[in-house]
Formats: sequence, C-alpha cells, structure tokens
Amino acid sequence: MKKLMIVLTSLALTAPIAGAVVACKDVNNKGGQTDGTFPTVSNIKAKLKQENYNVDNLDVDLAPGMKTATIRFMPDAPNKPYLTKKMDLTWPTNDITKIITVTSMPYDAAMGKTLPAQTVLDAVNGLNGTKFTLNDVDVKVDQTSYNSTITPKAGGNFTGEAIAIVNEPITFSEAFPLTNIGDIYIAEELWNAYKSKPSDESIQTSLTAAIMEFVGDRNRFAALYKGTMLAVMMDAMSNNGISLTINTNNGEGSLKIEASAAGVINKSVLTANFTIHSTPRKFLNTNDAKPTSGSTINVTLDKSYSAETVDNLRYDLVTKLLGQQFADQYKDIWYDEIWVTFKEDKSGATVNAKPGSKILAASDSLASLMTKIPSYTLNVTFS
Repeated sequence: MKKLMIVLTSLALTAPIAGAVVACKDVNNKGGQTDGTFPTVSNIKAKLKQENYNVDNLDVDLAPGMKTATIRFMPDAPNKPYLTKKMDLTWPTNDITKIITVTSMPYDAAMGKTLPAQTVLDAVNGLNGTKFTLNDVDVKVDQTSYNSTITPKAGGNFTGEAIAIVNEPITFSEAFPLTNIGDIYIAEELWNAYKSKPSDESIQTSLTAAIMEFVGDRNRFAALYKGTMLAVMMDAMSNNGISLTINTNNGEGSLKIEASAAGVINKSVLTANFTIHSTPRKFLNTNDAKPTSGSTINVTLDKSYSAETVDNLRYDLVTKLLGQQFADQYKDIWYDEIWVTFKEDKSGATVNAKPGSKILAASDSLASLMTKIPSYTLNVTFS
C-alpha cells in the first residue's frame, strides 16, 4: 500500500501545465472556425471528430492568447496524416463570460498558503480548454477563502464582466477527462512479470505506477493537484477502490480508481483504457545507453541558447545523443517531449525527458523504483 501511494502521488502528474502549448489545424482550412462555437480544446476536438479523425490519437495545444493552435498527433499514432499542424483561430466573441463556463477551482494546500494568480489561471485554463495569460486578464485571489475573480484587462484582447471562480471540489472526469490513453510502453521485465503472475499484488502495484505515467501525460490539468493524490490513493486503497484488468494476450486493459479527497475531489471514478506494448523507447543518452536511475548525464553543446531558441536546444541535443535522423523524425514535437530549465547564469540548462513519453524512456524519480525505467537528468553546458 505504501509503495502505491508514494508512486501515484509523485509520478506522471508532473507534466507542467503552464508550459503546454496548443497546436491544431482545421482540416478543411476554414480558418479555425468551429461552426460558430468557441475554438476551445474540446470544441476543436469535436470538430476534428466530425472530420473522421481519431481524437484519442491527438492533443490540441493552444498558444498563449488563443490566436493560434496546433494539432499534435501522438508519435505512435497509426496512419497519421501529419505530426503537427497549426492554424489561426477565429472567436465568435471576445467576451470571457461566454468563454469561461467552468468556474470551479478547488484549492489544494500543496499550492501554498498564498495561492498565486498564475496557478488559478492555469487551473481555469485546464478546466475550460483555454489559454488565457496574465497579459489578457487580471486575477485577484482572496487568500482566506481562496475564491478568485477574473477580469479582462482594459484595452486588451478580451471583454466582458468579472467572473467569480469558486473554491469548490470537482470530479475525476473533470480532472482526468481523457479516458482512452491509447498505446502505452511498459518495461519488458515488468510486463513479462505481470503476464506470469497477474494476481501478484506487488506486480499490480508496479504496473499501475507505470500506467499512471501515461495517464498523467494525457491529462495535464491534474498536475496542479499532485498534492491531493496522496489522500485520493489512501481513500481508494482503504475502500478497495482500485481495479486493474488487462488481457495478457493483446495488452488491452482498463484501470479504474474510485476515491475522493475532501474539498478537492468529490467521490467519483478515474478511468483509463490502454493497450500495453513492450517495444523499447529510446533513452535520452549517448547512443541510447540505459542510464543508472538517479544519475546526472553531462553534455556539452557548442552553442548558447535562450528561451527564444529553446526548441533549437532540444533538437541539437537529440541530434548529438541519438542522431539526426531520429531528431528530424520528431522535430516538431520535441517541445512536448523534453523539459528544459535554464540556469540563472545562462551557462547551460537542466534537461529531462518527460515521464509518459511514447518515444523517450524516462520515469519520475520515485516511480522508477516500480516501473523499471530509470529516472535521470541531463546537465547541459553551453560552449
């Protein structure tokens, strides 16, 4: 029990929601129109579904300010027409009261005693499928009740009256709306162990940890509530609220977690459907060498980079470690696969492959004990 709680509260819900970009294309080049509805993430996906796209195989990343978007197909999606495609968005109105329709935002103590305006906006964006920035709106937070108010900036791109954001619980279906996770990639050692002993509780625990890395990657809003997941898992395990069912012949399976967390998650069910593969992904290391878990890999690049050229850094790093062909193959999505934090002195950056990637192999530091995939960091120095 202890191992599962540790893993599920620390792994996959680590994808930085504020850094997610939205990418999308209008299949018939209609300029981002969605038949008079607002081009939020859910509406764009609904439009693509009408065009016979399998929306479980793609994500939509909105650009800050929501003037453009990008469709980003999963790199392993079969018969994908492209990897990414961008489009301009046309909004039928700039009135935020028509755009922001979900106005609940539960406070999690892990967010800090002082709740930042950016955290509130990240949560509102995640729940509404939008990408407002603090250049678009003002966010005032009552640091006692943790209720908030969002108001369009005077002279900005958006209009409308102030919107009250209420500190009240949500459900798993709101925090984890995507239930069909698609293909996931599990260490062969772990998958073989499960197939040999599918009833073994310890192996089930490890496999659940590995699955949750992919669940978290496809449902990034939940990253804001990482602190709540401990209470959720304690509730689920004490009430037999976790169910894992997998067909070992074809890897198709389902994970269900029924639980609640006071003030944050109402009693509800998290559902994830998936298909397991053990096809190896590549380690972000020289010649795909498997790193030691917890290790730091030192890499030197012969250029300097900044926030404006961070995508060049990602591409150059992959080229150096894994070759140009691999770097070119996924060039348009490295922004989503590799996390970069620049050092304050601008001499380099700390780099990580994201847990839950479908092309790079890496786990969260605690989850790696269970998933059999190492956690590692790259220390990149600029020349």
